[in-house]
Amino acid sequence: MAELIFRREHAEEAIRQTIGQARDNDNGLGWLYNTHRKPGGQMRKSSTGFLMYEGVAYPVKPLGRFANALAGRPMKENPITNVFRDRFAKLKFRLIDSPEAEAEQAVERQRKLAQVLARPQQAKFRREVFMLWGARCLITKCETLSALEAAHIHRVSDGGSDDPWNGIPLRADIHRLFDANLITLSSEGWIVTVTDGEPSHYRKFHGRSLAKRIGKSGRAPDLAAMLRERDVR
Repeated sequence: MAELIFRREHAEEAIRQTIGQARDNDNGLGWLYNTHRKPGGQMRKSSTGFLMYEGVAYPVKPLGRFANALAGRPMKENPITNVFRDRFAKLKFRLIDSPEAEAEQAVERQRKLAQVLARPQQAKFRREVFMLWGARCLITKCETLSALEAAHIHRVSDGGSDDPWNGIPLRADIHRLFDANLITLSSEGWIVTVTDGEPSHYRKFHGRSLAKRIGKSGRAPDLAAMLRERDVR
């Protein structure tokens, strides 16, 4: 069985070189498919098995073959997709089934958000969350009111309440990532975690401590309880 030895730095270098071959806004994927096809085989585009890196979906098989070659072991075998997926997962990349499935999930998240915003209680919830925390994104410190939303910690759809201590003010795009669990907050230490593979303008918030601001709110125990409720769902 083929051994995958590449590390994260090899994968990221493979991505950088792929981007360098971009033509006609294809992010270099045509080049990647053509130059790192299966051993002795024809070029075949993937229908499943992708990783997300800075907003672009990369097929794990040709990218994995490229990364393994950069690590010094060109591949002579053709492992199944899940072998590559497992390797990238161990290296903390975010995996998706396909760009189409990811788009459908994004649409579904938007649909659920629209349902939440349509609830009569939402305006009251937003007002009370902003009174508790101030009209400022807890993570980015953005103070542009039109860009801010009140995010439920324990979702209403999962049994969460509209009490203000079940909410935090977030910039709209951060709210989307928070709802998708691509940005999370630890109830122990109040540290922000951003999933590997997100664009650098989000990754810069990874590891940020919110302990000082949360401590000042006087609602740290309530917030921690809501986060624990969220985590068990």
